[in-house]
Amino acid sequence: MSSLDDFDTSLVEGLKNGDQDSYKKLVVVYWEKMNCLARRLLNDSSAANDCVQEALIKAINKIDDFEGKGSFAGWLRRIVVNEALMALRKKKSRKEDSIDNLMHEFDEMGMYSQPYNGDPISLDVLQESEEVRMQVRLAIDKLPDIFRLTLVLRDIEGYTTKEVAEKMDATEQNVKVRLHRARLALRNILAPVLREEAG
Repeated sequence: MSSLDDFDTSLVEGLKNGDQDSYKKLVVVYWEKMNCLARRLLNDSSAANDCVQEALIKAINKIDDFEGKGSFAGWLRRIVVNEALMALRKKKSRKEDSIDNLMHEFDEMGMYSQPYNGDPISLDVLQESEEVRMQVRLAIDKLPDIFRLTLVLRDIEGYTTKEVAEKMDATEQNVKVRLHRARLALRNILAPVLREEAG
């Protein structure tokens, strides 16, 4: 049984039949949602636009592969994620950027240099207000690519550690370490906001 709503069922049928109006509807309805995801992954508006354009073209070309077992939006999101990862792989520098400048608690030996209070931040606790959500988005944008991608895929998009590892050509242990460090860095960046919210 299909999990699609009436609009997506009609849209998919139209795309499979080559209906021009369905192409337009696809862009009108899904462009901004997919663009938000691409911007979070790529941290670059122009690259995000290119990514979404490529993803939508791929979706149209591969529409016969969509069987309706999951949501159409979820299927599109997976295509956007894959396009974003390919775009990042094409970047000239594959060197993993350092996150150390965001990790104030660590000294050069990797040990805590300040007393550590609390757990790494969980994004779930930061969804109370629009102001906090905006601060979270800005903080995530400050993370280096590899850490931002790991965090977005695991904590926001809900991929499993194993799925993130496969998408990023990494081990599950690498993903766990990157995720832990990304959450710690995010906690440091957001410390002033958290103090304000608590106060």
